[in-house]
Amino acid sequence: MPDRPRPPLLLVLALLALPQVAETILSPALPALASHWRLDDATSQWTMALFFVGFAPGIWLWGWLADRLGRRPALLGGLGLAALATFGAWASTDYSYLLACRLVQGLGLATCSVTVQASLRDVLQGPALMSYFVTLGAVLAWSPAVGPLGGQWLADLGGHPAVFATLAVLLASLAALVVPAWPETRPLLAGTPEPATLAIFRRVLADRPLQTRALLVAVLNVLVFSFYAAGPFMVGDLPGLGFGWIGLTIAIAGSLGALLNRRLPRTWNSARRVRLGLALAAAGATAQTLLAAVGYAEGLYWALPALPIFIGFGVAIPNLLGPALHAYDDCRGRAGALFGLAYYLLIGLGLGASTLLPFDRPWPLAAYWSLLGLVALLLARRLPE
Repeated sequence: MPDRPRPPLLLVLALLALPQVAETILSPALPALASHWRLDDATSQWTMALFFVGFAPGIWLWGWLADRLGRRPALLGGLGLAALATFGAWASTDYSYLLACRLVQGLGLATCSVTVQASLRDVLQGPALMSYFVTLGAVLAWSPAVGPLGGQWLADLGGHPAVFATLAVLLASLAALVVPAWPETRPLLAGTPEPATLAIFRRVLADRPLQTRALLVAVLNVLVFSFYAAGPFMVGDLPGLGFGWIGLTIAIAGSLGALLNRRLPRTWNSARRVRLGLALAAAGATAQTLLAAVGYAEGLYWALPALPIFIGFGVAIPNLLGPALHAYDDCRGRAGALFGLAYYLLIGLGLGASTLLPFDRPWPLAAYWSLLGLVALLLARRLPE
């Protein structure tokens, strides 16, 4: 494969972190948002769930455009749409309009996942790609701290409008950086007929290991993002940085997971590493459920037992995503779009289910997490060695 210019590492990091930051930065503002719109705690969670409902079709849209038009146009189009939707959320005078803008924001930001990963798979393969994903995981473990820390400060400064205004400026700035700095990496397969979308869909539909990876990615993300959605309500007010303290602690836990990934014996394949990560996540969910059952899962005692979930996330996610599409070199954009569409739809459904749970006590959500952890451990048995 001829050498192609790699996208700048710092820009890759910023774009990959952006969806998670955009999702979690709103968490500290949820109690104020619920008060502003006179919502109950569970109804306010839809601002988180609908982000992923929009994100899922966005994965397909931008993956298809990345294959058709190129990586750069798909990236710029998604960032531009997300910036407009974020500005709309800032200007919202009605909660339903804010929710619609939040959905479109997710639709646009999906390009940061599928298009950036397609570009990386264009220029890296095999062990080099896996090593790059592990390195990204180690650095991106700190992106959860950025959202709650920045969100807490902005929420104290100006509530949810300040959060959306800052996000709109950030999106516009990153789009301006992409224009001169992001290379076009889409491969030109001379003499090779481009596979039809229906044929790619059939390949993905028959790919059981890929389906298993999509399910596991979804379960881990539901655990993580339902934590962010419920956290400000379950933890309550904390001095100083507020919920930002939890974000910092989570970042340290994610970094430990990435470090563990690097320290594991090289003889451990990706499937074995995934199972270890899932076991850690299930242990965190179980610990929280047990504490909730005896009445001790309140405040910090609600958050701290869940930290193994984030360590497990840091171990498992790079080993789920890195090797997922090695058989789809001829259609990385659309195959990645179908893969992402599947797990983001599942994330949206999983978070939507969590909004049906009562938030006035911790044990229903903890029990939901334990159930997800058990399902993940059973699914991991289907991963090929």
